[in-house]
Amino acid sequence: MKMIGIYLAAGRSSRMGFDKRYLPFNHEPLGSIALKKALRSKLDHTLVVVRRGETFGWLDSSFFCDSFRSQWSPVVCEHASQGQSFSLKSGVIRAVEEGGDAVIILLADQPFISTVFINHLIDAYAAERETAAYIAAGNNGVPMPPLLISGSCFPYLHQLTGDQGARGILRKDLVHKGKIIPQDPPFFYDVDTFAQYSGCTRKTGKK
Repeated sequence: MKMIGIYLAAGRSSRMGFDKRYLPFNHEPLGSIALKKALRSKLDHTLVVVRRGETFGWLDSSFFCDSFRSQWSPVVCEHASQGQSFSLKSGVIRAVEEGGDAVIILLADQPFISTVFINHLIDAYAAERETAAYIAAGNNGVPMPPLLISGSCFPYLHQLTGDQGARGILRKDLVHKGKIIPQDPPFFYDVDTFAQYSGCTRKTGKK
């Protein structure tokens, strides 16, 4: 079983007004935090989906050292400006080329996800791969990222359009074919606006 991470980092940060990946959070750029947790997990490889011209200035030098650099690859999404579905499909196409049996979709603006939970998704799928189309974190029964999608569901992901994320297919086509692992609401906290960023830093007491 080959498990590939798809790290979605090609957004426009339109609600923030500037590139939120560079915001300081616990002395690290926000965009690097969840990626570091992914690279420390049981994922076989992680694909970092970005726009054309990406400089990766939001990643510190540790991501380019031998211990990490072999664990991730950039994927350029030429149509990222047209919505998240294009970034997601770019990642899935590359995951198939890499021989991935399943993917875990991760967002670059979720600083509270954990390596432990990513591993939990992988272990849960290993135990239930014959029956589970997906394994997702859940907030009051609603599937949320990070979420694991089996290879059998890749065709559904290719049907997404515009700014749809993977949750679109879970709610519509696969709602009864997977497993949801409940998590407390702070786990899902993401950063779309400066007010949300301020809320995140208040939760940790740091910037």
